[in-house]
Amino acid sequence: MSEDKKIPNIDYTRLITCILYDGGAADVLEQLYKRGINEGYFVSVRGAPLGRSSSVEGLPEIPQTEILNIVVAADQSDYIFQMIYEFANLDEPQKGVIYVKKLTRSSLNILPEDNDLTQMGFQQDAA
Repeated sequence: MSEDKKIPNIDYTRLITCILYDGGAADVLEQLYKRGINEGYFVSVRGAPLGRSSSVEGLPEIPQTEILNIVVAADQSDYIFQMIYEFANLDEPQKGVIYVKKLTRSSLNILPEDNDLTQMGFQQDAA
């Protein structure tokens, strides 16, 4: 990378993290996508909240816990936080946890369009 090209420092972003004990992160991401927010991902993890039984009749519980991370602009963070809170029913006990953290630095990630990929020599699979 040449020295004259630098990654722009974007310091007005927030990271919203939501831990959903009963799954449902894909549904939340779908709702966010409908509202134009596509800077998110989720992972499935093992574990359960304190106080929840980890086995039923001697069989281990299949964990459904998912961690959802979304990067949003600071001015949108309260609205997105409230939307996730309501959609995931986080006001009910044992549903999950959500919190917001200020990012000290983030950068814009723009994926190329399909026709740009074709010009670069990549071939698109027929679906």
